[in-house]
Amino acid sequence: MIFSIFILHRNRGMVKFRMIADPCRLSSSPSPTWHTRTRHPYPHARSDAHACHVLRTSPRPENSRSLLHLHSPDPNLHQTQQERSSSIRSLPQPSSSRSPPRPSAMGSLTKAEEETAAAEEWSDEAIVYVNGVRRVLPDGLAHLTLLQYLRDIGLRGTKLGCGEGGCGACTVMASCYDQTTKKTQHFAMNACLAPLYSVEGMHIITVEGIGNRQQGLHPIQECLAMAHGSQCGFCTPGFVMSMYALLRSSKQPPTEEQIEDSLAGNLCRCTGYRPIIDAFRVFSKRDDLLYINSSPENADGRPICPSTGKPCSCGNEKDIDASESSLLAHTKNYSPCSYNEIDGSVYSEKELIFPPELQLRKVRSLKLNGFNGIKWYRPVKLKQVLHLKACHPNAKLINGNSEVGIETKFKNAQYSVLISVTHVPELHNLIMKEDGIHIGSSVSLAQLQNFLRKVILERDSHEISSCEAVLRQLKWFAGTQIRNVASVGGNICTASPISDLNPLWMATGATFEILDVNNNIRTTPAKDFFLGYRKVDLKPDEILLSVILPWTRPFEFVKEFKQAHRREDDIALVNAGMRVYIRKVEGDWIISDVSIVYGGVAAVPLSASKTETFLTGKKWDYGLLDKTFDLLKEDILLAENAPGGMVEFRSSLTLSFFFKFFLHVNHEMNIKGFWKDGLPAANLSAIESYSRPVGVGTQCYELVRQGTAVGQPVVHTSSMLQVTGEAEYTDDTPTPPNTLHAALVLSTKAHARILCIDASLAKSSPGFVGLFLSKDVPGSNHTGPVVHDEEVFASDVVTCVGQIVGIVVADTHDNAKAAANKVNIEYAELPAILSIEEAVKAGSFHPNTKKCLVKGNVEECFVSGACDRIIEGEVRVGGQEHFYMEPQCTLVWPVDSGNEIHMISSTQAPQKHQKYVANVLGLPQSRVVCKTKRIGGGFGGKETRSAIFAAAASVASYCLRRPVKIVLDRDVDMMTTGQRHSFLGKYKVGFTNDGKILALDLDLYNNGGNSLDLSLPVMERAMFHSDNVYDIPNIKVSGQVCFTNFPSNTAFRGFGGPQAMLIAENWIQHMATELKRCPEEIKELNFQSEGYVLHYGQLLQNSTIRSVWDELKVSCNFIEARKSVIGFNNNNRWRKRGISMVPTKFGISFTSKFMNQAGALVQVYTDGTVLVTHGGVEMGQGLHTKVAQVAASSFNIPLSSVFISETSTDKVPNATPTAASASSDIYGAAVLDACQQIMARMEPIASRGNHKTFSELVQACYMERIDLSAHGFYITPDVGFDWVSGKGTPFYYFTYGAAFAEVEIDTLTGDFHTRTVDIVMDLGSSINPAIDIGQIEGGFIQGLGWVALEELKWGDDNHKWIRPGHLFTCGPGSYKIPSVNDIPLNFKVSLLKGVSNPKVIHSSKAVGEPPFFLGSAILFAIKDAIYAARAEEGHFDWFSLDNPATPERIRMACVDSITKKFATIYYRPKLSV
Repeated sequence: MIFSIFILHRNRGMVKFRMIADPCRLSSSPSPTWHTRTRHPYPHARSDAHACHVLRTSPRPENSRSLLHLHSPDPNLHQTQQERSSSIRSLPQPSSSRSPPRPSAMGSLTKAEEETAAAEEWSDEAIVYVNGVRRVLPDGLAHLTLLQYLRDIGLRGTKLGCGEGGCGACTVMASCYDQTTKKTQHFAMNACLAPLYSVEGMHIITVEGIGNRQQGLHPIQECLAMAHGSQCGFCTPGFVMSMYALLRSSKQPPTEEQIEDSLAGNLCRCTGYRPIIDAFRVFSKRDDLLYINSSPENADGRPICPSTGKPCSCGNEKDIDASESSLLAHTKNYSPCSYNEIDGSVYSEKELIFPPELQLRKVRSLKLNGFNGIKWYRPVKLKQVLHLKACHPNAKLINGNSEVGIETKFKNAQYSVLISVTHVPELHNLIMKEDGIHIGSSVSLAQLQNFLRKVILERDSHEISSCEAVLRQLKWFAGTQIRNVASVGGNICTASPISDLNPLWMATGATFEILDVNNNIRTTPAKDFFLGYRKVDLKPDEILLSVILPWTRPFEFVKEFKQAHRREDDIALVNAGMRVYIRKVEGDWIISDVSIVYGGVAAVPLSASKTETFLTGKKWDYGLLDKTFDLLKEDILLAENAPGGMVEFRSSLTLSFFFKFFLHVNHEMNIKGFWKDGLPAANLSAIESYSRPVGVGTQCYELVRQGTAVGQPVVHTSSMLQVTGEAEYTDDTPTPPNTLHAALVLSTKAHARILCIDASLAKSSPGFVGLFLSKDVPGSNHTGPVVHDEEVFASDVVTCVGQIVGIVVADTHDNAKAAANKVNIEYAELPAILSIEEAVKAGSFHPNTKKCLVKGNVEECFVSGACDRIIEGEVRVGGQEHFYMEPQCTLVWPVDSGNEIHMISSTQAPQKHQKYVANVLGLPQSRVVCKTKRIGGGFGGKETRSAIFAAAASVASYCLRRPVKIVLDRDVDMMTTGQRHSFLGKYKVGFTNDGKILALDLDLYNNGGNSLDLSLPVMERAMFHSDNVYDIPNIKVSGQVCFTNFPSNTAFRGFGGPQAMLIAENWIQHMATELKRCPEEIKELNFQSEGYVLHYGQLLQNSTIRSVWDELKVSCNFIEARKSVIGFNNNNRWRKRGISMVPTKFGISFTSKFMNQAGALVQVYTDGTVLVTHGGVEMGQGLHTKVAQVAASSFNIPLSSVFISETSTDKVPNATPTAASASSDIYGAAVLDACQQIMARMEPIASRGNHKTFSELVQACYMERIDLSAHGFYITPDVGFDWVSGKGTPFYYFTYGAAFAEVEIDTLTGDFHTRTVDIVMDLGSSINPAIDIGQIEGGFIQGLGWVALEELKWGDDNHKWIRPGHLFTCGPGSYKIPSVNDIPLNFKVSLLKGVSNPKVIHSSKAVGEPPFFLGSAILFAIKDAIYAARAEEGHFDWFSLDNPATPERIRMACVDSITKKFATIYYRPKLSV
């Protein structure tokens, strides 16, 4: 074995881009296109291969098209959960003063002109280029999105993750030619929201268009793969295309900050983002000396092609597309990968350029149609828009469809006439005039951003305060993809109560120009435009023409504010725009004019009118604050159950924002030299805007090589396929002919009796084929992973919202959904249990779930007097949504007319799918086959809950003898599949004054939901982990599973362990507060030691917690970190920092003994290659990669000679689910067993020594009739637990780790960011340290989300503004997982060196679940910072901080004079538990 130490410090890139003055030219001769289709789903569509040479280009992002609505909305539609820029149908509104008719830029619309407009020719020829291929879009597809079309034509690298533009998995690059600037523009966009016809005249480039196996990987793709930036891979194409669009749209190499900003609209649930940023960082600008203005040439004088860094022939050819500028990637020579066919170093194709046809083609008006009578218009002149509005007053004007797309997909809204105004020049004006900036209503937010940057540089400083405020607000407005298409007018006319811009338009005194169909223009102040909830001052015959943003005056200050759950790409909880104009009068600065407008506190942006009246004429000084606060409380009144909840928090923000504004103005006057007395240094922290510096990632680990592959940090074996979009997931599988699509009929009541089901409307719905209910089930309708207490289709009573009542199948997914929505169910409602507390009070528990573990005598210890102190408390632990990027999906089809059933499923447990389907169809399991290639994330959410959807679809498939495919929409997935269990923990702890724990009495309750599922084993593991790493002589832990009327909760990474350990860390903190000591001291004092007997009777062996802890303390320099934090907090009143260290001990094994088994099949072929099949599922955790490494080292062959194709129940039977972090251990051991069997058979032949290579040896064995196939099997030894005695050995071993975190909070708003994270883990001798570190980082960031960001909100007593039993947070618009902006600024991960694990294959340790809990270090660091804030007010005692520590919980815990106006110092924000 070879030992070496690797320390990777990834804060500097290795690959540079530089500018060239002479871009590569377009060849005049045709070149082959990259994509060839074998079939066309649209019989009238044409595909013409035009000459599209490829060239790396880089026009600006600022010219990206606006794609949103421009007029007023339907007030009957509910508020969207993701703020979009769009508008909706106009409604008659009260008229404001109308100016006399005046000619516009194109004159008045006379009757003759109206007739001309009416008769004007409208084209139905829609042309788009996709990856260089010319395609003519047939009429009749106006109902399709670009994503649907791309996937229908076989480009399935572009993924459907959420359908609402919130995850970025569907990102593509769009290119269009601006006839005004004569430049080509490139920008990223969400294909899931873009209407198909909206991209007419554009060139769409998908991930397949920039690199693939046949022609090589693009450098972006290869960098991402080699940096371990792709785990499950489902989100990977979206990240690749966001980065690609940034490079293509940048004239110069982007900065690292720009790279991170460009990824704001992309989510990843696996990696923790660090490797993605590191991969892309190599393309950033570092040193200006590296960027030159001449095109480099190689030794032969041949020009180097942009981005590839390789010679090309296009450099000397005629410049047809001179509008494109180039960005050169002076890349390194990429070293070869395992297979030449996917070797990035052979990438030699040129970059796809903008097609000359589209550049030269005249833009034409379009009139097209869609399903169900939809009419699509794309006018190119303003008069055409007005004519269409006259003919169709209720038509939708759209740009990017980011609002209408949400309404039609998730709210079943239907619009018959759509008018795309993306090509109307008069609506795209951006002009500086004397009265201000004139902004056309169709101008995109990205265009506005870039224009404002230019304005700020050119105008006098006193004029641009409004411009600066709008620009700052736009930075946090949605993601890049949305800003690229969302329009200014659309955002205004949507009239969302939480619009980030509308309060600013009002505060700045902006005015809106409104045009009617007779060409009359009127103006209205922004403050008068918003009339009610999503109602604006627009008549049906009017459109919003432009916005006029006035210049500011000297001594006029404008400031924007916004607080959201997540800083980046999130809707506001409360936002505001504030403006004040002060003048000097007799030596005092007097308020001449003031405007204070809030969003998120009412149905419309709300002006604080009483406050404004009071402030006008007052002297601007500290004396006005108290009265202003009192008046703001009167102006902004939120009812107790106001929509959105968080009333106390939102109310406090209104005052906090004004306080920040007041200090901001004071500071500005001071730095301008008009006020001598500036802000006290401690108060400056109140006005410091958050600016994220470039992050740094460091990884330290030891390589312990064993054989040819084990111990090496090789990349994920599928990474090259994932970065090119060629990796297939369930929804990417080509469907058999005659496939039907399914949609579920779901309960809308939490608890009710079904009275009748009326399907008459559904049966007449287009494309409807069948509806299947409980009466149609051929076998058993009852199922479940442990207890069969769940119905596949509810037969009589529904016990939660989202329970499956039936399944509809139709010819398309959309038609199935439409039909399912038409099934009418009548209910008789019954009482519902909607929280743990209600369940405990009512005695509502799942049967036979009460458990107890005892060590010592707790009661005797409490009364003996040994305990100097006894504390009691209650911890509420919030749940968490899995948010795997790939939704639940199954394709099932009958074989031999139903004699067999086959399926492909996205599942962690194919055997469970096999079992469920066999049960529901009444078939033997031997006739049911389930296969899984890979899944796009699971985290436990696809262990059991996925099977019921496969079972439901199988009923339809079996009965109709046709293939059926079911893919859950994101909202349906989130509301039906269950989440991490919420917990309630009640503790009583006795301890000495020295801090030694003596006794713990703990009662645990978890929210099981409406079926048992895995809730009992989740509770059991929680009970096992309730001690974390602490020595507790006397302990009693009781647990019980609550029955509630919510969807059944299920497995999630950690499986109950994190919840119990979080409760333990809470009472440790409580002890430390009582003793006035540092929590870390209490922890160290009570660590378990080698040989300790745990409370369930297991002997602790090979414990490394002390070594892990000590190394972490040195690595993070804890003592100095504490001193630094104290110094910062002493000097900053309104920003505080906190630190924390948290340990973990996670038991490895299934707690049910029978599940600790694994099988594998290894087959050696005569060419020396090996095919491995095992029972585990690849879901991004690198299981297949590690298992292949084990096999390669076993045979002493290269890793490239081993292949793992899929997981299938007909290859390895009765497989244990891929869960409990044990898969590498057990399946690796099973594969090793099979390999050793084969090697033993080969030994007699090998001993002859006549073979130079493994392939020669294999061939010789074959000739000697040696069996080269073996089935391997493994059982985990020495495990088992007896619940009757409460003693046993449930775990084979433990994985140890510890984390340090430092955070900084804004005490006035609750905003926070993570400054530093340092993690040390003991993983033994890692099979693949790169994959393991990826698991640590990804698990930690997922844990960070659980404790600080991700809050589930259900309709319960704490959230009465939500319908009972309904899930409010059912999509990325309302449920916020961590984004790129949320990762630590300094992220260090180290593996403990010099340790091994004698119990497991190759001395490794499991890694999937153990690091998750370390994310709780963020929670306790936040609490440490809050303690510092409370100390400023004289409060030093213990307080509760539930997870997640959202801005609401942080702000309300930071007690000050503002919060005391709305809540007590012990106020505990509401939480769904």
